[in-house]
Amino acid sequence: MTAPPDFDLGLVASDIDGTLLLDWQPISKATIDAIHRCQSEGVPFVLVTGRPIRWLASIAEQIPDLGHVVCLNGAVVFDIASSSVVHAHTIDFPTVEQIVTTISASHPEAHFAYETLTGGLVDKAFITRRPREARVIDELSDLAEFDVVKILVSLGSSDSEALHDLLGPLVTQTCHASFSDPVNGLVELAPKGITKAKTLERLCNDLGVRQDQVMAFGDMPNDIEMLSWAGHGVAMGNALGSVKKIAAAVTEAVDEDGVARYLNAALDARASR
Repeated sequence: MTAPPDFDLGLVASDIDGTLLLDWQPISKATIDAIHRCQSEGVPFVLVTGRPIRWLASIAEQIPDLGHVVCLNGAVVFDIASSSVVHAHTIDFPTVEQIVTTISASHPEAHFAYETLTGGLVDKAFITRRPREARVIDELSDLAEFDVVKILVSLGSSDSEALHDLLGPLVTQTCHASFSDPVNGLVELAPKGITKAKTLERLCNDLGVRQDQVMAFGDMPNDIEMLSWAGHGVAMGNALGSVKKIAAAVTEAVDEDGVARYLNAALDARASR
């Protein structure tokens, strides 16, 4: 399936993990070439990811000419060229306390990690895939001096969707819950009202790009708002069923260069008009 022949492509937004690359592998040459083609034809290409700032360095090495990146599920806009934060939505410390207290009251086995504008912090029992990158905090009060932009919650299980369904209703008044990996057993909590779509919308307004000109690619539930908001939302072939269900189209899987194939077809159609 391809974009409608009359689609007025004004901007491309794309998730990273499971969309542009798989399992921390390098982005394929075909995908990088498609991104550069997009840029050379005057269409901005914007990364919209759940990754924290410190996990963008490897992407910048592969595509150094990217501009603003929406990261941390919309909480932060980061400029690749200057390695600086352009805009950030934070979770104030009283709200952090409220979230942790609410979840812990129902689930004392819960453990937490916190993404801030200056790095990652974890409680003593939180298991992280990159322990050397995270600072262990002894008390929740240690967070008071940091700008928290995302909270991750684990109950020790691996089913992220079940965990989201369990914890999401507990914190719906204080933050936005989502997940980006079905088997890592983590729920990701963003500032209240903040999603990838919300921040992308603001960025598009700043660039003078209309909603109906946006083509977006994604694969996980934290992409659903973005794919639903975009003028043309495209799910990857490897996307979860819930994501494919709401998308306007489905392209090939990430390991088959789904973004490159779909984007090149859209650019070909644009050039032929």
